[in-house]
Amino acid sequence: MVAHCAFHGASETASFENPRLYGTSATAEFAYRLRSAEGAKPDSSSEDDGILHGLPSTLEELDAPGISKHTDSRGMYTELQLPPNFGPGSVLVVRTRLVDFKPNLDWKIRTCADEVVAKLSLGALNAALFRCDAEERDVIGDGVYNVPGLGSLSYCGIQGWITHLEHIIPNNDLGHPLCGHLRQGNWALDFVSKRLHKYARVYPQLDDLAEWFDERWALVKRVPNFMVPRYFALTMHTAYRALVRRALSLMPGDIVGRSRFTNQLALTSVQMMGYVNSAGLRPTSSAGDCSMSAGLPHFSTHHMRCWGRDVFIALEGLLLVTGRFDEARDHILAFGSTLKHGLIPNLLDSGRFPRYNARDATWFWLQAVQTYCMLSPEGLKLLDTPVERRFPDGEAFVHWDSDVAYSKSSTVADLIHEIMQRHAQGISFREWNAGSALDSQMRDEGFNVDISVDFASTGFVSGGSQWNCGTWMDKMGSSDKAGIRGVPATPRDGADIEIVGLQKSTLRWLAELFHQSIFAHEGVTTTSGSQITYSQWDQLVQDSFEKHFWVPLDPSDDVEYHVDSTVVNRRGIYRDTYGSSTAWADYQFRPNISIAMTVAPELFDPEHAVICLHKISSVLAGPLGMRTLDPRDMRYRPNYDNSNDSSDPLVAQGINYHQGPEWLWPTAYYLRARLLFLHKAVSQRQAASAELTHALRTVYHELHANMVNLKHHISSSSFAGLPELTNRDGSYCRDSCETQAWSSGCLLMALHEMAKLELIVHEALALQPAD
Repeated sequence: MVAHCAFHGASETASFENPRLYGTSATAEFAYRLRSAEGAKPDSSSEDDGILHGLPSTLEELDAPGISKHTDSRGMYTELQLPPNFGPGSVLVVRTRLVDFKPNLDWKIRTCADEVVAKLSLGALNAALFRCDAEERDVIGDGVYNVPGLGSLSYCGIQGWITHLEHIIPNNDLGHPLCGHLRQGNWALDFVSKRLHKYARVYPQLDDLAEWFDERWALVKRVPNFMVPRYFALTMHTAYRALVRRALSLMPGDIVGRSRFTNQLALTSVQMMGYVNSAGLRPTSSAGDCSMSAGLPHFSTHHMRCWGRDVFIALEGLLLVTGRFDEARDHILAFGSTLKHGLIPNLLDSGRFPRYNARDATWFWLQAVQTYCMLSPEGLKLLDTPVERRFPDGEAFVHWDSDVAYSKSSTVADLIHEIMQRHAQGISFREWNAGSALDSQMRDEGFNVDISVDFASTGFVSGGSQWNCGTWMDKMGSSDKAGIRGVPATPRDGADIEIVGLQKSTLRWLAELFHQSIFAHEGVTTTSGSQITYSQWDQLVQDSFEKHFWVPLDPSDDVEYHVDSTVVNRRGIYRDTYGSSTAWADYQFRPNISIAMTVAPELFDPEHAVICLHKISSVLAGPLGMRTLDPRDMRYRPNYDNSNDSSDPLVAQGINYHQGPEWLWPTAYYLRARLLFLHKAVSQRQAASAELTHALRTVYHELHANMVNLKHHISSSSFAGLPELTNRDGSYCRDSCETQAWSSGCLLMALHEMAKLELIVHEALALQPAD
């Protein structure tokens, strides 16, 4: 039907483009015009009878429209030539019939999707489903698709389209810019299949999927343009569901498939693990070899893709919990091969020019090795695996393509012992290629790396200085206007609580392995030349921790805990560091406590731990992430803006990156710490099994309640992931990565631990007598 509505003042001579009906033939039914008498007005004298009588008018039959068939680049179409006098108040109706339309097109589109993806690897699935703009350009030279009126998609792969289709389909939003774009031409259809054909150079199996699309697009292109959005959505949704099923089938972890949320998190493993030319795990990685991105879209290519700490914080959840043991092993060995100065690199750079400016990456690597040995089928046999050394003597820099590089091998066990021995004897070096070419922001003093162990007192690993930042809180000042270029926001020099926890976890493990005759090395030699066993070192840290990190509720107890009462800002917490060059920084309340609680719970007095966890819950826990600094702290600045060009030294150019903004990955460690200590507290206090079971169920449901906002976010995110951080109270941060490896990975590990609690509860219920 075509109508020319009669509005007041409508022009009698208005011209209209002749309507075109693509893929459609038409025959005329009727054409009429309703003419009102000139100057006619409604009869105001008649009583209101509740009926609209309208204006006095006559019905005039019009000539049939002209109908002709044509063809252009979009295919066959029927053009209607409107009859003369088709003025205001006119309407015409034609009977239409679809030309060359397959009535079984719905069925055809839905066929063979599972079969065509059945041989795709997880690397190929990454290419089909995801790929941010920089990754795509790195491999095939093209970028993300831009929809007029909508903007660039988040991903080049099918997920980029699904994000919008998931809104369009249930709301039947045919006015959406994507639907309009699909009606205007076939560019989107061609983009989908052409990029897959290009990726077939890396993953040949993708050719089959590309041809599956080609076959369906050939049919969709023949339907009328007004139906293209429907069949595009059907085709994309069919492919998407098949690809997701294939991906989940290749990740046999114990929590994959438990819920929609765990599946969404598992898919971030596919999202973060992909092939790029510029950032492999080794200098000469093969095409298709996947490496883990720290976060998208900012950390996607070149030397900024693979970060030591990020990879091994995320690895437990993204790769081990999802059953991707081969990829986890590959990352462990690749980073292990670059061991230098007793450190795992902060930035891998494919092993070409790795950078060693992180004190914590090594300890997260050691923790990942321990977890791998515990969860993987290979188990402790990993320790006997030979690893070719990028730097054979572990000290001198050699170029990656020299004859010396990779000329020596060590086992994983030898690498572990070398790390411990180098820390025990002290690490002191200046970064290779130090200067502005390596880091344009850092002051000269910051390139000096020093790490030591205080065996005479605490046994803690300590290091850093006021001019560098060796932990994950690594923001370096870059503003000349604010006078902070080269000044770290959070140097955290001294003994960092999470590193001490990771150190304790490693010492405990090595002592156990030696006792079981699995690990050949009993201990290390200190700088004084004395020997200390791993068991003795472990006990020294155990005996020292509470009295050097706990800040008691009662100030009168300070003397027992080496507390400087004059700089205490909050009580009933654990310090962030011990022995910092700035005394008050030791007492800052940060979420790093939960990491130590999770990996080395034996360090903590259980009553103190529960008190501190309540403080973390009430002070640091945000809607999605954890506040990185106590709001009571004078340096608390919760909104991160990397483009801030002010002269304020506390926020200029995003210096407050870790001074209040709410990071997501520590949330998972907080949940795991709550699980550990609340489970322990409940188990100790409840004697009756029925009461114990009820209390454990309460803990379980409380932990899941903490995830409601996370579930909502990942379901609504255009990147289908969890962000790096948020600003105050969960508000959006434009400078955050939209999806971050450790945000999802740590939560997967937390869910893995919670699944164990669920099993305990179910077993307890099964043992209870029936009423």
